[in-house]
Amino acid sequence: MITEANAAPRSGDTREPALITRAQQGDPSAFAELYRANHDDIFGYILKRVSWNHPVAEDLTADVFLKAFKKIDTFRWTGAPIGAWFCAIARNAVADHYKGASTKRLHYVGDMRDVEDAWGAPAGTAEDTVLAALDEADLLTALGGLLPRQQEVLRLRFLDEMSLSETADVFGVTPGAVKQLQFRAIDSLRRAYRGAAA
Repeated sequence: MITEANAAPRSGDTREPALITRAQQGDPSAFAELYRANHDDIFGYILKRVSWNHPVAEDLTADVFLKAFKKIDTFRWTGAPIGAWFCAIARNAVADHYKGASTKRLHYVGDMRDVEDAWGAPAGTAEDTVLAALDEADLLTALGGLLPRQQEVLRLRFLDEMSLSETADVFGVTPGAVKQLQFRAIDSLRRAYRGAAA
């Protein structure tokens, strides 16, 4: 375990180093306290950098804290608040979001062209009904406006026909998180499609 959390903090606050040490020892409640103390700042930081797009900021913020949780044992206390470390992860997440968005978008839209007949089939669920009714050209335009993670969840769930648990394994999240991401993706697709069809 790499830690210097027992070093005296510059600000005089001894609570944060203790929480970090506990989190590094596997105490999820300690990480939860660090999360609660820093969430709003990190969300605000990301929100400004993604043009006030709340769903994008929510997804990226969740990714930041998931990465931090998985890598907490690598954190080194330097006297600066752990919020600075969270902010560095957030900065990288935003950069990755912008770097990968156009490439991933083109890739997934290309995948959608290969299954054009699938959209005309009658559907059984509400999501399938919406997707079945879409015109292909408008659908491709609307899909191009989605976030890469949203495109990916739609591809896995509807094209690859993966279950919630299989999709959760791919994303490294819970099935509930997949449901939420899928809901946001379908809602974004619905709004983008209305804009493309207008």
